[in-house]
Order: sequence, then C-alpha cells, then structure tokens
Amino acid sequence: MPQSKRARYLGIGILLLIISVSVVAQWFFDQKVTSLLQSEATRPYQLQYEGLHTNVFLGNIRLSQVSARTPDRQWEVAAETLQVRGLHYWALLQKEDVIFSKVHIQSPSINYHPKKQDSSSASETKSSSPGITIEKLIVENGSFLMKDTTNQRSARLEDMAINISDLTYPTEEPNASFPVDYGTYQITAQNGHYDLSDLEAITFGRMSLNPDDGALEQFALRSRYSKTELSRQVAQEHDHYDLGIAKVLLNDWEAGTTKGEPYFHLGELQLQQPMFYVYRDKLLPDDTSHKKLYNQALRDLPLELQVDSVTISEGMIAYEERIKPDIAPKDLTFTEIDATIRNLHSKGTGEVGANITAKLMDNGPFQLDWSFDPRNKANTFLVKGELSQFQSESINPFLKSNLGAEVEGTVQQLYFTISGNELESQGDMKMKYDNFEFTVLKKNRLGVNKVLTAVVNLFTKDGNKTDEDGFRHGDFEVERKQDKSFFNYLWLNLQEGLVDTMTGRGKKRD
Repeated sequence: MPQSKRARYLGIGILLLIISVSVVAQWFFDQKVTSLLQSEATRPYQLQYEGLHTNVFLGNIRLSQVSARTPDRQWEVAAETLQVRGLHYWALLQKEDVIFSKVHIQSPSINYHPKKQDSSSASETKSSSPGITIEKLIVENGSFLMKDTTNQRSARLEDMAINISDLTYPTEEPNASFPVDYGTYQITAQNGHYDLSDLEAITFGRMSLNPDDGALEQFALRSRYSKTELSRQVAQEHDHYDLGIAKVLLNDWEAGTTKGEPYFHLGELQLQQPMFYVYRDKLLPDDTSHKKLYNQALRDLPLELQVDSVTISEGMIAYEERIKPDIAPKDLTFTEIDATIRNLHSKGTGEVGANITAKLMDNGPFQLDWSFDPRNKANTFLVKGELSQFQSESINPFLKSNLGAEVEGTVQQLYFTISGNELESQGDMKMKYDNFEFTVLKKNRLGVNKVLTAVVNLFTKDGNKTDEDGFRHGDFEVERKQDKSFFNYLWLNLQEGLVDTMTGRGKKRD
C-alpha cells in the first residue's frame, strides 16, 4: 500500500478514534452529571429541571426551568436557566475540589421562610459538604421574597442583579456570620419593601451595594395605616410616621460578627432631602412605658455600632398633635435642615456630637448643638441652641390649636443652654425681642381672654428687667417625665425657660 494512502487511513482512523472518544466522553459526562443531580447528596434539595445540556470539553452544564429547596424548606429557588461554565477538571482530579469559572443564573425567584436554626445539624452539614469555588457568579433579573409566618412580616426585592467574584463554600473562617467567603461584589435591586413592624413599613425605589459603598434611592418609612385608621388600630398613643428621603448613601461600611457579636461600622451616612411628617393623636391613652434617652438606647443595642459621621442636607420636619376632637391640628415645622452627627456608637468611646441648623416655621434661623456619651449610665446630655429674627406670627396656627394662645412681634435673639440626665435638668436662657405681645384665647379658641392676656403682657413688656444689651434672662429646672421621649423633655425645658425669661426677674443674677 502506498505511503500516502497509509497515512490517509491512519489520519481517518485517528479522527474516528477522537470522535469516538469524544462521543463516549460526552456520553459519560452526561451520565455523570445526571447521576450527580439525582444522587443522595442532592435528593434532600428536591432538585428538578426540564432540560440538561453539557459540554465535556468546555466543562459546561446548562439546566433550564430549574428549581430546588433546602431540606428545612427555609429556602426555595426557581430559575429559567442555570449555566455552569469552565469546570476545572485538574483541581477535581487532584484535590476533589469543585471549581467553576462562571455560574450564570437567569431570572431566579428566591423565597425565604425564616425558621429557628438547628445549630447542631447546620454544623454537621457544613463539615460534610464538598468545597465549591465559583470564580464569577452572575445573577440577572432576580426576585426575592421573605415571609415570616411567626410575626406576619414580609420583605421583597425585584429586578435583582448580582455579580460576585471568588465565591467559596464553606467558609474557612470559624464562627463566620455568613457560610461563604467572597471577593468583590456588586448588588442592585428595585422596589424594595420590608415590614418593620405591624404598624410601619420601609420601601425604596432602587438599591446598590458593593464592599465599599451603598445607596438607597426614594427611601421611605411610613405608617401602614392612615392617621384615622391608625388611631382605631392602637390602644394607646402611637405616632403616625411619613418619612421620605431622596437618597441614602453609605460610604466605607463593614458588617459581620466578632467573638459571636454582630457589628456594623460605617465611615459616613448621608441623608439627602429627608422629609419627615409626624402626627400624634393625644386623644388616645398615654403610653406609660419607660422611654429610653439616647445614651441608653444606643448602649442597649444588640450589636457594636460605629458610625463616624452622619450628614443630613435640605431636610424638613413637620409635627402636629390632635389635642381637641373639634380642633384641626396644625404643624410645627423646621425647614432647610442641615446637620452633622459625629461618632455615633453603641460600645465605642467618646461623646456623640450633633450640630443642627434649620429654620423654625420657615423664617427664624435656628441652631442646636447636642452632645452625650452612650457609656454614661446616668444618661447625661448637654444642649445649646439659639434662634434669631423669628417672626412670631408664623407659629400662631400651632399655638392656637395646641396652647390656646397667639403671639406677635419679633424674637431678635434667643440663647439657651440645657444640661440634664435621666431624672432632672437645669438651664438658662436669654432673649431679646421687639414689640412682643401674647394673646390668650378662650377655651373655644373663638375669643380673647382679656384678663389673662393683660396679665401676661404686663410682665412681658416690662423693659426695666432687661440688661444693658436689651436681653431678659431666665433660669429653670425640670423634672423628667420618664414615660415621655427626649424631645418632650427638651420641650419642657424650653417651655419653662420661656416662662421664667419673660415673666420672671428678667435680669441675670450676679
């Protein structure tokens, strides 16, 4: 046989051998993958799928219309497709490590049903599980739904996109808060919802998160009922909330556990354009439970919290109380709020400090400096503030509906200092005003109580009780009502300060 013909036959034979080996290898790979997907190891997860496609040479596996759930039924997952690419055969043969170059999951729906975790079984499962590494995990168009039947709360995310590198299971870190190790990641989602309680819920329009930064857009914390319906639902006072924030930004954040205790550290939290409306129905019975001051509230948190800086820009707060059933409540508002809060912590060191500027009733520039130490078990605090060029008529709708009074004139300058603790506080105030006059209304708010009005203004207009700079001075002491909030405590101090400054001795003690 000629040499060329022998070579041709040899080439054809080798080609046929390669094709045969390829067919056998592909068949063997199909059978192996199918056997693995139906093995005892995967049976507890009730894995189901409609289509299976593999490529032995590229190490690719593709499942379509796939679904699975964990043995305890806490997690249920269904996806249009799950594609595994680049199985590393050498690592599998050498070390029995399962390494994939890429896993791509299309349109998964993830359902989570929280249950109490059996720690013993969890650790056993972890120790017997093979090591799996995914160099790149991509999830597109996913959705997440949590339903907690124990407290009837739910959470959801839509249009999730996840990109994670170097995902390894199980984690090598002992007592880790998460069962996997990972490198960089980027997570985005739309239309988030979380039931914060039976009465309030959190929503947001868009979320993005990576190892360094995070953002929430169109964030809202709102009561789940209208004002009227909320009053029907509760047996005692409970504020109606409507908080909207254009954007929440997290910079330089980290979360996890250390020595079995959760922690959350954040370099900076930015709240852009928060709008906060608070309504209180005072016709309901009081909530007489003890209200923690912020020292204790932070100290009692079940985690180590450290936020280096919180900044608030272009904010607004409106507060109204329903005092009488036949009198419509009016707002007390602070606008153009800018604030910086430093060293917010639960178990750290040093004082928490807040500097706040705003406009009272949209006209009087207002400034507040507030500091306290969460470690101080007496819950001491210090507040200093000032108000200037306040056109007092702007607050009349609130005063008329809440206090049965009206006022006119200008507060040119007002300064106050308050220091206090869990039980009591004391402070001083000085005030300069121009053409200031009170009108005390009758109980029905439709007429003037001329006697009380004359008495109040007799003290108010006594110019002999001002110092050389035109200021009246006052001192005050307040006993805290421990079933009321810190801001009620602050208001009582300001109220006592105003009364003593305007109707008391007037001049500063030597």
